[in-house]
Amino acid sequence: MLFLVILSSLFVVVRTVQNHQTGFTTIFTTNRLPWNGSVLDYRMMPYVGNGHVATVVFSDFIYMNGLYNGDNGTSHRARIPSTLNWQFLFHPSTSSFSLNVSSGTFTEILENDEVRIEQRIFASQEYTELLISHVVITRLALNGRKIVLPTRINEQVTSDDIDFVVAARNEQYVLLSGKTRQVENNQFQLEQLPVFVYYTPLPVNGFELDPQETSRTYLFVTSIDSEQERAKRRFEYASNERHSDQIWSSHVSLWNDVWSNGRVEIVGDDELQRQINSAFYYILSSLPPLSTRSEHKQFYGLSPGSLSRGGLVGEDYAGHSFWDTETWIYPSILLFYPNLAKEMLSYRIALRDSAADNARLFGYEGWRYPWESARTGVDVTPDGYLDIATYQQHITGDISFAARQYIAATGDRKWLMSEYGGDLVYETARFWASRVVYSNEKKKYEILSKFLSDLNTFSHRIYTAVLPPDEDARPFKNNSVFTNAVASYSIQLAHRVSCITKKVVPQHWLDIAFNLYFPFDNATQTHLEYDGFDLKNTIIKQADAVLLGFPLMWPMNKEVRRNDLLFYEPLTRASGPAMTWSMHTIGFLELNDLDKAQQFFRRAYETYVQPPYNIWTEIPESLGAVNFITGAGGFLQAVIFGYGGIRLTLDQLEVMPPPRLPNQAEKLIFHGLKYHGSILDLTIDNQNYHIDVRGMDNNNSMSLVYEYEQEHFPLTNNIRLSYPINTRLVIRPLMHFCA
Repeated sequence: MLFLVILSSLFVVVRTVQNHQTGFTTIFTTNRLPWNGSVLDYRMMPYVGNGHVATVVFSDFIYMNGLYNGDNGTSHRARIPSTLNWQFLFHPSTSSFSLNVSSGTFTEILENDEVRIEQRIFASQEYTELLISHVVITRLALNGRKIVLPTRINEQVTSDDIDFVVAARNEQYVLLSGKTRQVENNQFQLEQLPVFVYYTPLPVNGFELDPQETSRTYLFVTSIDSEQERAKRRFEYASNERHSDQIWSSHVSLWNDVWSNGRVEIVGDDELQRQINSAFYYILSSLPPLSTRSEHKQFYGLSPGSLSRGGLVGEDYAGHSFWDTETWIYPSILLFYPNLAKEMLSYRIALRDSAADNARLFGYEGWRYPWESARTGVDVTPDGYLDIATYQQHITGDISFAARQYIAATGDRKWLMSEYGGDLVYETARFWASRVVYSNEKKKYEILSKFLSDLNTFSHRIYTAVLPPDEDARPFKNNSVFTNAVASYSIQLAHRVSCITKKVVPQHWLDIAFNLYFPFDNATQTHLEYDGFDLKNTIIKQADAVLLGFPLMWPMNKEVRRNDLLFYEPLTRASGPAMTWSMHTIGFLELNDLDKAQQFFRRAYETYVQPPYNIWTEIPESLGAVNFITGAGGFLQAVIFGYGGIRLTLDQLEVMPPPRLPNQAEKLIFHGLKYHGSILDLTIDNQNYHIDVRGMDNNNSMSLVYEYEQEHFPLTNNIRLSYPINTRLVIRPLMHFCA
């Protein structure tokens, strides 16, 4: 698609406009968009989204939550033709293209001596069905002549994924009505998915200012939903019932509420603040709003490439959900926005029937979650990667660990008892109990790769094998240490909450949980990634065994923790994803190796984030998947759990900030941390840290206490706690559940 920026050559180097005033940390501006040769480089463009719909700015497609097309391994996000990719045929003397992450808005400004064009594009937080383009034409010259601004329109009403018909076209709206072409799985999806698109007729005749006019506002509304009546109501609301400025102000107000609900503030390092703000924005804009007037809809997962991408198999992971959701993205959301963390878990719960069927398919019990999931919860891993799909069983433990952390942060008994949370915990534990075998030689339980001769798929045989998070360990291995750890935690969790769920864990399960075999090298005092791992001559893709230290917080002494970090760091390939270095950052901060931690912290984002819009790439200084919010989530974990020194366990919230702040920061502030109904602000400087309690849930039946140096006191509203850095504060419920 050609754009109206004037090119001096076939390739334009992007130059970011620097603005060190108030908006510098939230507004990302360039005067030239990223190009690849003679076409706009959409991979480096930002997106607007609200968890229901999203689109890369000026791209050809819009995507909707849960709308997938394709059979099993060919399933991908269904492409809805964009209604927002038209261009002004205008030769500006100045131009700017800005993403404002504080308001979730992209603004295009084109200007010459005579006229100024300002277009704002946003995905409404007020009503999530809505995508809005708000255009203001302003006269700058005093000549008073009629101004006509032509446009290039590329209206598409067809899709390779959706059988669309133009059901209506009039002066008020165009209606596209259609269904996806293929179901994902005949067992769990009975019919194709419907979608309805109402949109304002596109400006084929351009824009006008009459001689007497100084400005004119145009509003272009797109409303998309699976229910026609709802899509129509939202379109009429935005088009007829509200002034365009009210639609805009309501959207901005709701985004302001998001940031006031929870955010990270950096004092003294604007560039780091920009990194944090953009990372949060790209994750939050693929999640449901904290507050909206739209009806609640089932959330269908968080893909590594966000809601705005994934329209082709093999492109940005096709919109599929992986372990990335629970392991890398979820932790950065949980303590600030626990309701959104619950939405993420609701996706797995909603697809529990598929998980139960997946376990039965392989001869096991309980719920076994697929490696790649989309609409139905069946495994949608593409051909060519079926071994990974079969072997990466740790994802079931990753989901259970995310549930563990949600319970730890909220103590949400209702979720456990009546919202299938207890079922999720118990049935994932049941899977692991059925998956292990006992070794008479080791006197331990193991999780092994084994051949199932009675199943007749996957080239006439299925290996129920094990692959650790390190995918370079293909084809399969025995006793992945990470897999065994999450399996143990899964069973332990089911037992821990049994007094609430009333689901009794058999003693045999507990024997398994506390007697799983962990590969370990006694000579070097180092965990082995799997049985037979060579600590000297093996190259790994990404963080694996080091994840035992964090996020799992598996018990070990400092020597083993340090050895894990030091041995695996040089074994990790340079082209691996950013999250590895975030985990090394956290580990070395734990050990007070501050220089090494700082080195890894910068490595975790500097070569992965691309200007001008801070787009995350999967591969350093290259591409891979974009916008890779998995990397953004890992980076935020390094800030929150690394430099924030926060640890969350089933028993307590611990705060122990390390004795150095990141980069040039003078102060680090976590606004709106949520723990068991309390709202906390954590402020860290170079000498001390402070906890301000600015809210307590009076309906929470569990009182909280705080402990410092073996003394404990009730936690009450409106108090400030201040302590030296590198000392530990514990906040916990007065009574532990199921102690």
